[in-house]
Order: sequence, then C-alpha cells, then structure tokens
Amino acid sequence: MDDREAALRSEFGPIGRTLGRRYCPHVRVAPAADDELRRLSAEGFVVHVQRTAAWVSFLYLSWLLVSRGLPPIRAVVNMRRWMVRPWRRVVQRGALDVRFEYARRQGGSALVFLQQTALMRAGGRSGREDPFPALVAMARKSERPVFLVPELFVWEKWSARLKPAWADYVFGSPEAPGFLHSVLAFWRNHKRAQFRVGEPLELKAFIAANPDDPDPVLARKVRPVPHGHLARETRAVFGPPYKPPERVIDETLRDRTLRQTIEQMAGRGGKSQAQLEREARRHLNAIAARLHPTVLGFLAPLMGWMFDRIYDGIEVDETGLERALAAARNGAAIVLCPSHKSHIDYLVMSWVLWRRGYQAPVVAAGANLSFFPLGPVLRRAGAFFLRRSFGADRLYTATFKAYVKKLVRDGTHQEFFPEGGRSRTGKLLAPKLGLLGWEVDAVLEGARNDIAFVPVSIDYEKIVEGGSYSKELLGGEKQAEDVRALISAPRVLFRRYGRIHLTFDEPILLRAFMHARGLDDPETVTEEQKRSLVRALGNRIMWGIARVSTVTPHALVSAGLLAHPGRGLPAHAIAARVGALRAMAAEEGSPLSAGLAGAPTDPTVPGPVREAMNSFVKDKLVRTDQAKGETMFLPVDERRVQLAYYKNTLMNLAAPRALVACAVLRGGEDRSESAVRARALYLSRLFKFEFIYRVDAPFETIFAETVDRLVGARLLHREGGGLGPASAEAIPTLEFLADLLRDYLQSYLLAFLTLEDVAEGGPMDRKAFVRAALETGRLEFLSGRLDAAEAISRTTLENALSYLLDQRLLEERERKVQLGPEATATEQREALRGGLRAFIGT
Repeated sequence: MDDREAALRSEFGPIGRTLGRRYCPHVRVAPAADDELRRLSAEGFVVHVQRTAAWVSFLYLSWLLVSRGLPPIRAVVNMRRWMVRPWRRVVQRGALDVRFEYARRQGGSALVFLQQTALMRAGGRSGREDPFPALVAMARKSERPVFLVPELFVWEKWSARLKPAWADYVFGSPEAPGFLHSVLAFWRNHKRAQFRVGEPLELKAFIAANPDDPDPVLARKVRPVPHGHLARETRAVFGPPYKPPERVIDETLRDRTLRQTIEQMAGRGGKSQAQLEREARRHLNAIAARLHPTVLGFLAPLMGWMFDRIYDGIEVDETGLERALAAARNGAAIVLCPSHKSHIDYLVMSWVLWRRGYQAPVVAAGANLSFFPLGPVLRRAGAFFLRRSFGADRLYTATFKAYVKKLVRDGTHQEFFPEGGRSRTGKLLAPKLGLLGWEVDAVLEGARNDIAFVPVSIDYEKIVEGGSYSKELLGGEKQAEDVRALISAPRVLFRRYGRIHLTFDEPILLRAFMHARGLDDPETVTEEQKRSLVRALGNRIMWGIARVSTVTPHALVSAGLLAHPGRGLPAHAIAARVGALRAMAAEEGSPLSAGLAGAPTDPTVPGPVREAMNSFVKDKLVRTDQAKGETMFLPVDERRVQLAYYKNTLMNLAAPRALVACAVLRGGEDRSESAVRARALYLSRLFKFEFIYRVDAPFETIFAETVDRLVGARLLHREGGGLGPASAEAIPTLEFLADLLRDYLQSYLLAFLTLEDVAEGGPMDRKAFVRAALETGRLEFLSGRLDAAEAISRTTLENALSYLLDQRLLEERERKVQLGPEATATEQREALRGGLRAFIGT
C-alpha cells in the first residue's frame, strides 16, 4: 500500500473512499491551482475560503488535499456537524481561535464557509460564525504567514437567476444549494465540474499594510476580500446571472439609441411609433439567442458522440483558455474571436467550455442557419442570428446594434467570427469590421467599462467541407444551407477527420488598446479615430489568430508536395521539406499538432507524417508510384485545389521567409540587400489581401529579422552588401520556400492577363471578371503555361481583383470594373505581367 492509499484509508471510511474514487477524479483542477496550493502550504498556514457550506464541497476538498499530499482539513467554520469520517478528525465546535490553533498544530489546514443554506431563502444566509477576528489575531501572533485562499468548486450547469424559482426557495439555488440540491447536481454534472483557486490574501502582510488599525477594524476590512474574489471567479465561469430571453428583449427595446431611431422614423414612412416598436420586437425575436442550459445538457452527449465518431480528439490550450476567461474577473466582457473554417466551428467552442464547467457563449451566426429545424435548436444552444447584409434597413441596424450593446452591458460571454464567413482556402480572411465596430461602440457609449477580445485559432487536421470548398473555388455556386443539406450531413459520420486544435492568444483589452493609440477618453473619440481604431483592432485580432495557429502534419505534407513545379517528389525530398517547415515553426514558437514534435518526417516511416500522407492517398488527393526503387508521391491535378487548403493554413507562418527567398532568387539579377528588400516589399504589398502580417513592427524590421533567421539557419549569407544562398546545399530549401508562393503568383498573373479581357470587351462586373479569370486559368493550365492547378481559385482571384482596384489598375464605376489610369496602355499591362513572370520563373 503506497502512502497516498494509506492516507486515504486513514482519513476516509469505506463509503467515503468509494464515493471519492467514483466521482472526485473527474473534477478538473488547473495545474496552476495545484501548484499554488502546494506553494502556500509549504510557506504557511492555509485557510480555504468557500462561498456556501455544502457536504459535497467539504468531501471533495478533503479528498483533493489528502490525495495530493497537502495538509488535510482539521478545522471548519459554518459547517453543520457530521459524525462520520473525515469529519470526526475535524474540529467543528468550540472557540474559533482554539480550532485554528488545533489545525495549525496538527499540520493541517482550515476551511471557512462564508454563508449557509436556509429554508425559504434562495440566496442562503450569512454564516453564524465570524472567523475573521480570530484569523487576524492568529496572524498577528504567528511567525509563519496565514493565507486566506478563495476557492470556487463548480458543479452547476446554471448560473444564478435574477429571479429565483420556487424550487430555489425549497432546495436551494445555484448560489446556495441545499443538501439534496448539491448532491444531485454534483452527481449529474461531476464530469464537467471544476475547482478554481483565486488570489490568496496573506494576512500578516495585510496587517503590516494597515499598522494603525485595531484587530476589529482589520477583520471588517478583510471580510469582503474573499467575497469579492469569489464573485469574480463566479463571473469568470458563468458570466452574468441568467435572464429569460423575453426580459433581454424588453430591456433591449429600451435602449436609448434605438428609441431615438424609432422616434425619428415615426411618421416618415407611413408607420407610427407603435408599429415601429412592434417591428423592432419582431427583429429581436429573429435575432436574439435563447440560451438554455437544459438544452445544452441535452445536446452535450450528442455532440460528444459526434466528436468521438469523426475526430481523434480535441486538443485544447488549457493555459490559454484559463488566461482568456480570467479577464472576466476584472469586469471585462469576454468576446471570443475564433477563426472560421467549418460549420463545426459553431459547436467546438461551446462544447469545450461546457465540458469544462464554463457557461457557453452566445454565438453570432448567419441568418442562413436559422432554418427549421436546425435554427431553433441552435438558438437555444446560444446562437444569435444576423443577416449577411443589412442594406438600408435602418431599423434592423439599430435593433441589432442595441442587442449587441445589451450583451456587452450585461457582460454576457460572446463568440463571433471576425472573418465573417468560412474560409474556403484555409487562409485567414481579412476581418469584417461591422460587428466588431458595434462592440467597440458599446464601450464608447458607456455600456461597459471594458471588453476583452480573445483571438482563437480552430485548426482541423482534415476539413469536413473539403470537397464542397474545392467545387466553389473552381467556380461552382455555393450550396445553400437548408433541410436537404442537413439530411445529407450524416454522411460525414462514416469518416475520420483527425484532430481539432483549439489555441488562444493573449486577450486584447479594449481600454489598453485605446490607451496605446492615445485614446484615453471615450467621449472625445471622433468618427475617424473610431474607424481607425476598429480597423487596427481587427488586424490585431487576425494577427493573434495567425500566430497561435497549429501546424498540422497535413499542412506540412501538403506544402511539401505542392511547392514544386514538377509532377511529384520522392519520400526523401518530402522529408527534407517537412523537416524545414517544422524547424521554422519551432523557431517561431508556433503550436505543433500532438505527436508531431520529434516525429519522423519521412512519409514512408510510421508516424503522424505518414498518417497524413496515407489519408491524402486514401482520399485520392495524392497518388503513389515507383521509379528506380523509390516511392514517388504525386498530387492529383484535379484535386490540387482541395490539397492546397492544408498548405494555406501555414502560409502566414511561412510567408516572411517565402517572400525573402523569392526576392533573393527571382525577380531580378541585382542581389544587393537594398534590391532584395525592394523586391520583397513589392511582393508583400502584392499579397496584402492574402496574408496576415505582423502588426507590431514595420516592414523594414520584419525583413531584417527574417534575413537574420535565414542567415542563422545557414540558408542565406551576407557578403559585400549583398544576399545570396549560403551554399549549394541551401538552394533546394530556398527554392522550396520561394515556391510556396508559386500558386499565388500564378493566380495574380491570371488576373493580370484578364486585364486584356477588360481592354477588349469593356467594363464588366466583379463576378464576370472572376469568371473570365477562371476561364483564362483553365486555358493556361491546359496549354501547359501554368503548372499550379490550385492557382485557378475563385477566392485568390477575388483577392487579386481587390489588389488591381487598390492599385488603380482597375476602377469601379456603377458596379462595373474598367481599366484604371495605371493600366490603360498596352505597354503598362505588358510590363506588369513581365515583372510578375520574373518571380515565377516562366
């Protein structure tokens, strides 16, 4: 029998041990909480402080401390007396100072409950015993520190209600659960329970900081401190108290700005104020979430079964998640901002938070998903719906903005996708600023003091919608979400899609972000300053997502295969490319997929790289062949667009090195550092609609740091003010890095070639321009002048069109594009294409 088992037998009877082994190991305890309790116990006497006395709380804390070799509970305050172990070894009656001194001499700890349950009092009542005078006196006399440690043991699925139900008066509320309530709730929810530790208060230091105060005054000052910590911890877990959806709608309709809009519109369009109010209520009924924990509790097993069925697991950045939600402790509203690659995104975050005992957020979703029967289910799981375009509907705009302001004012946890729609290419999209701007407006208008925006990257080793995305990119129409699409969805349940990775960047506190831009007083922020603020915030969020994006084996294999002008590559060449990308990711500190660090890079050797390659072969994206005893891997031309999705997921990581490598090897003979910098700058501006660049440094700094890294990796060397390959052995890796841009360069060349269609055929709308570019791409590929079939991509060509408009190579008038002043002459257009071909090498 080991020491841990002996301690458990000494502390607990057979029933206690059985219950502890059955239920307690499921409770989630953050590693930081474990380390903190261990440190405090080693330094001084620990007093655990919890909110409401509960048998379950006592049993779990006793089990936790004994099972981890920490000082057991030997004194308890405001707990009803029990006559079985472990209570028989705990002092529950008598003078408080005697109890605490007994616990200290026994080498144990103490537990203080701040309040007790009471029949017909839903919120409970204050504890009969006030331990703080005795603790202050003890700390004043003690040679060792005395720590008050606020602790939150969460097993409820509900947050507190603003208006208690009848059952709360009889059986206790989530804030103050009665005996039966706590036992049943823990039994039902123990697998998603969590134990959290707040900021400890060191009493000796507190006394030293208030030297003139007598003990009774010090006790009164100490008393609210743990209350405040526990309230903040509760808010971090649950968000605000639960409000019925009808109450949220009624309070939203009282928004001052919305009322002003209704008053201004009344009479102008033949509608009275009452009619407009009814219309605003209809809009809110179509918009508002009706989040209900019971619905989530019903859906959770279904979601768990689905995730287990099609995925190999969800890897969660636990430290990042804890850091993100900790911002709520200081009163900031939490807005989670994930990347958006799949419809699965709507479920992942809510599932992860729910499984860890947190309140699920309300999630912004497109109105296209509100169809029956999916819409009502999603709404009750926390979705609120918005139109893709608000157009000139002033009332709808004001109503939606008022709803967002209401969510911010209440401190409701939110989730919205800053890209707006799903990325069909794997790349991060430019942020859509409408909803983000309204979140900022809410703070500027005083709805809440601060918001914490949390960039989140949701990465898939394989994407469920891969086939439909490739059809859209090749020119097919987007399939509308409807009942037929819902019925066909179960087909995905018969396939496996690897792992999902969820990683969190540091929260961006709006007030601090404003302060860094010199905007300290919200009332003095002008419209122009606000637009600039929102634009910068959107870019910062996207950069945050980019820098925590997980590098998967599928991304490495895809990049190794596609960044190559030939037909295929042998295993050893792919291994070298995968190794180079993995080393780059490690140098940048990018997260790696589980098991990828240190794994074989050869696609013929067992490991995650081979598994990724085999999955591509199974899906007929890649085929294999044998030549001179070597296994060759060849991308299937017709499926390269789908394969490129995975390569694109790591392009934000690889872009700086790819731009520099391409500028060194191509685009001109002059290899002086200034010339290389100029070519890299041209490429970075060319692809500003493709990649997410760092927002904390100018181009010159990024270029210099990238060159230094390539020199440090012995790929480049400096000599006589010039840049060149460090050796003959470095050239293949540099060529590989440069070829990561090959499909993008060819896509933009197609857009440049399509300028001739505009010159000959006259103005055309944007869709017609993209269709013409797609047709040009098919012609170029079939004739052999274009080798990267993935360059024929609708999304990339749309970005290229944006670049042409931005550079005044095209102009848009009356929704038609025509040649701009920088491309009216044939010689100008030929020079543009020639300059671009110099980087392609064709």
